[in-house]
Amino acid sequence: MAVVFGRVIAIFSLVLLGFIVNRKKILPDESRKYLINLMMYITAPCMAASSIYMKELSPQVVKSTFQVVIGAAVFFVVATVFSIIIVKLLKFKPIEETGLYVVAITSVNNGFMGFPVTKAIFGEDIFYFMVMHNVISCFYLYGVVPLLLKMGRKDVKANLRSNLKDMLNPCIIGIIIGVVCLVLSWRPPKMVNEVIIYLSDMTIPLSMIIIGVQLGSSRIMEILKHKYINLVNIFSMFAIPILTFLAVERFSFLDVNVRLVIVFASVFPAAVVPAAIAEQQGIKSNRLAEVVSLTTLISLITLPIAATFLMKYYF
Repeated sequence: MAVVFGRVIAIFSLVLLGFIVNRKKILPDESRKYLINLMMYITAPCMAASSIYMKELSPQVVKSTFQVVIGAAVFFVVATVFSIIIVKLLKFKPIEETGLYVVAITSVNNGFMGFPVTKAIFGEDIFYFMVMHNVISCFYLYGVVPLLLKMGRKDVKANLRSNLKDMLNPCIIGIIIGVVCLVLSWRPPKMVNEVIIYLSDMTIPLSMIIIGVQLGSSRIMEILKHKYINLVNIFSMFAIPILTFLAVERFSFLDVNVRLVIVFASVFPAAVVPAAIAEQQGIKSNRLAEVVSLTTLISLITLPIAATFLMKYYF
């Protein structure tokens, strides 16, 4: 347990480093775009691909992969219905932002943040299943979120064709390449594989520093004054993860790694992608960006606690 806690402290200390270098203008706000591009276009796809093709295909792996995919799909369906009910019962205002709040509660950053954190804490086996969970997350973000954002609005049309095209992003391409290599039992030549691994290993420190840089430019104290953002934070960061854990534990036939991944994925903060989709549809994304900042900050506390608990509970 001490080893796990040490890993958690080590990777999240990099967030503090990112925060400091942003405030000191060593990595100013303008650098964030380039750091994110480096991660999303190069290092994260390498991490996703290598995590898959390094696996040994077996009946158990196939069975567990199927369970993760179905479990992730069920999670997003139930979480979305739950969020719609909550937002309507509590009468979130203005009505035009109903969809924004629903998306903020249900979306999870299990790719950009989930990949490096999961790999650093739980290792390759659990990370592989988080990658599979992220495939369903991408379908949700690019296929369902555009429709949800229209809730309460009459002046917006979802550009599904463009959003579905965006679904084929570098990380998904990396996942597809990894799956093909896994099925064909093929691995890249040693030299190429070493380059991929080197780039993959960059993702963990890079992503944590990026999060620190993002928080360095956030106005957290102002965000905390917003009633509905605080409610979103409570439901997305506390209620849904706890309810997910209680629900998953009722399905004891699920592989232990599958249960862990479904629960751990629900702990991650709100995803960044919906804000970009909202902008693309002509919807002001300020509220989503504020939710991302606050939930990311809260996750620096909840993720270490959840990771330590899940490691002790399942292993």
